[in-house]
Amino acid sequence: MQFRILVLAMAAGLIAFGVVNVPHVAIDSMPEFAPAHVEIQTEALGLSAAEVEQLITAPMEADLLNGVAWLDEIRSKSVPGLSSIELVFEPGTDLLRARQLVAERMTQASSK
Repeated sequence: MQFRILVLAMAAGLIAFGVVNVPHVAIDSMPEFAPAHVEIQTEALGLSAAEVEQLITAPMEADLLNGVAWLDEIRSKSVPGLSSIELVFEPGTDLLRARQLVAERMTQASSK
C-alpha cells in the first residue's frame, strides 16, 4: 500500500469527527413501538362481575373517561371484585400528559 500514512490520517480524522459529534446526535435509542396506554384498576370486593360492570366499569367509561383528549380506544374487563379499564391513546401522545389527563378525570370519580 503506497499511501499508508494518508489512510491512517484519514481514519484518525474520521474517528475524531465521530467522537466529537456523537454527543450531539439526536437519535432515540429506545423507540416507542406501541402507542401510549393507561390502565385503571378498581377493586370492588364482594361484587360479582355483572355488578362490577354495572356499578363501576360502565359509569366510569361513559361519564368520566369518554372524551379524554387524544383518546383512541377504551378497553374494559370486569371480573368478580375487579374492574380493569385500559385507555389507548393516539400514536405520538406523550405518556406523562396522557396519565395527567386521566388522573384529572379520576379526581371527579370520588365526588360522584
